Amino acid sequence: MRSIIATKLVKDKGYPLYRAALLMGITPAAVANYMNGKRGTAVKSIIEKDPRLMEMIGDLVDKISSSGGSTQLSSYYCILCAEGKKALKRNGISLPSCLYETNLMLK
Repeated sequence: MRSIIATKLVKDKGYPLYRAALLMGITPAAVANYMNGKRGTAVKSIIEKDPRLMEMIGDLVDKISSSGGSTQLSSYYCILCAEGKKALKRNGISLPSCLYETNLMLK
């Protein structure tokens, strides 16, 4: 998902690579690797085919660009990750639950 977010920030929103990295809280090298397809490609095509998930990603990219970096991304990443796992599961790929999801299931 970070690959898609980085790509949208750079290509769709026109942010320089370094600014996109700063907004996302990752290194410029990570953004460069996402842009060059050296990282984040394993399930990208499955995620891009899920309209609900892509809408959520688009909303997050809009929040990031309109806030100028003041948006706390960690909670959004958790929500996107959980939704991403659901999309992958619909396509036959199961991933283990994280600590956050496990705590939600216990409540």
